[in-house]
Amino acid sequence: MVPEIQERTGQKSLSRMFVVLSLGLLLFVIGVGLSACGSNSTGSAGSTPTTTPTQAQKCGTVQTKPNGDLLNLTSAQQTTSCFWQAFRQCHPATMIYIVTGVDTVTTHTFNIQKNGEQCSVVDMVKNQIVPTQPMAAKTYTCSGLTQQSDGLHFASCGNDGNIIVPSQDVHH
Repeated sequence: MVPEIQERTGQKSLSRMFVVLSLGLLLFVIGVGLSACGSNSTGSAGSTPTTTPTQAQKCGTVQTKPNGDLLNLTSAQQTTSCFWQAFRQCHPATMIYIVTGVDTVTTHTFNIQKNGEQCSVVDMVKNQIVPTQPMAAKTYTCSGLTQQSDGLHFASCGNDGNIIVPSQDVHH
């Protein structure tokens, strides 16, 4: 009889822990989504964002749901277009790409840098397993960037290899 009571108590503890972790993850994802809503500074409709030589253009944030689809399709298209145009003109710009999993969050902050006549893309990446704090950021210089029908393709970004920032849902 005692082992049965202990087994039920253990199951309840695991259930409570699962509920607490699930709620924590939900609150975190909502918080990231809300902060991403205010980070896209594309200006009024039809205008092109401007930047000063010392300040990078903030193109916005692309975020995926755990199933791989985009959190905001229109914002993703505007953000990837902005970043691509800045890269083609070799203007300093930033773009954030957040990949959310069931209990993981990977945040890429891409920066366009002009080094003389050369243009490069630097990826600062942070990984997090919820509910712990993000791991230390790692920075890589990507070897290239192309725009394709499914989004922006970053080539050879250090240990992360090739990264595709989608501009359309994977399940369409």
